[in-house]
Formats: sequence, structure tokens, C-alpha cells
Amino acid sequence: MDTAFNCTQCGKCCHNLHIPLSVREAHEWLSRGHKIKILTEAIPWVKGYSSTDEVLMRKESMTFEGVSGELSIRVMVTLVGYFSDGCPNLDLNQNCTIYESRPLTCRIYPFEMNPKIILDPNNKLCPSEAWQLVKSNQKPSNQLFLIDLQTKNNINKIYADSIQDVRLKELLCISLEIKACSLSNNGYLFHHVDQLKLLEIINKITSNPNASIKDTEKSIDWMIYSLSTKTLEDLNALGSHASYPEPELVDKMLKKTREFISLIP
Repeated sequence: MDTAFNCTQCGKCCHNLHIPLSVREAHEWLSRGHKIKILTEAIPWVKGYSSTDEVLMRKESMTFEGVSGELSIRVMVTLVGYFSDGCPNLDLNQNCTIYESRPLTCRIYPFEMNPKIILDPNNKLCPSEAWQLVKSNQKPSNQLFLIDLQTKNNINKIYADSIQDVRLKELLCISLEIKACSLSNNGYLFHHVDQLKLLEIINKITSNPNASIKDTEKSIDWMIYSLSTKTLEDLNALGSHASYPEPELVDKMLKKTREFISLIP
């Protein structure tokens, strides 16, 4: 017997959540008048290092090179659609008004964007009756739950979009003068930016991604924020520009954030 997911249409996954979006989806989200914030994370990295480790290769493919002082890093940027209460795309009957064009993260929920992360129903919003034991002829895998082909394809599409969007996200950071990030797996730092300006820049870089943007060839010297004294000591010992965040940023440096789906790459 295997476990299969069967949506009960409870609607809990459409309330008070964060939705990772591709650049294309972010453009559509902003065009509808909804809000986006930008998550930036640093991964310490040996420049020029080549690995055959699947996890490291995945991280490298979804990030761009950067520096923090003397420390080489790779930077992960995630565009996050967010809302309080119900999703702004729900109608008065709590039905999705963009169902056919909804973001890929909505389409794969409750499954993870990273297929290496084992799904844990206890971390999901779905009621217990959504998880059903079924007979299956599928070959065993590292997953404990059956995933239909369309969901698998959507998970692969999210990964492909993440790779394709790397350069565009770097241009976004340069254009918006975003120079601060958290250390990966050490809290989240969200940037709240002017939404009209964000839409304008996305329009510009997606219409002609090869066009030069002022100072695009200049590398960003990233400031890494952390709430951990030990982490800051370790980063500074490596020559990084690292600091405890200013008071107004502390509320953004959350140890845990209720995410729509795991943001771990």
C-alpha cells in the first residue's frame, strides 16, 4: 500500500501564505495589483569549485556568484507573493479566479519544490482525510507518497524556471540596489520594495535581458545579516561583511516563516 494525496478543497492553502514565483509569474502577480517581497540568501562557496554532488550542483544552478568582503558566496533570490487572510485571487465563494493560470507552486501543493525533500503531512495544512492509502504499481522511490505525472512535470518546470531566472534576478538586485542577505538556513531576510518600480524593472529586463543596465557589470559586495553572535563571529573570521541587522530589519529576520512551500533549494 502507498499513500496518495487527494485534495479535499478545504482552502487552507489559499490563506495567510507566501508563494515563491518565477520572474514571469511575478510579473503576472504584480500586474494584477498584488504584492511581492524579495528573499535573498547567501551560501558560502569556494570560487571555481566544481562538484559532482547533486545537492551542490542544484544549488549552484539556481544561484549567482557574489562576494561579501573577502568571502566568496553564491546568492539565492526568491520572489515571493504574499497576502494576509485569503488569496487576493479568490472570489466571494472562495473559488480561485485564476485557476487555469495559477502559479506552479499552487499547482504542486502539498508536494515540495525540491524532490529530495521528503514530504511530511504534519508540515502541511491539508486535513488528515486528504491522505489516503491506495494500491500502486509504481516503482519504489525515495518519496513516501505517490506523485502524479503532471505534478512531477510542474516540479521540474519550477526548477527549470529557477535556472533560467538566475541572471534576471541578479539584474533585479542590481537595479533595486539590494545588497543585503541572510545566511542560508540561518533566518530569512525579506526586502519590501516599491511595487510599481519592481514591475517596471521586470518589464525592462524581460523584454531585453541582454540589454545593458547601468552598473550591471559591477559586482555587489553583499552584507550578510544574522541574529546569531556565533554565526557573525565565524563569518567575520572568514573576511565576510557580516552584521547584526538594524532594529528595523529584525522583524524581517525571522527564524521561522510560514511558507507556502519549502524555500530550501
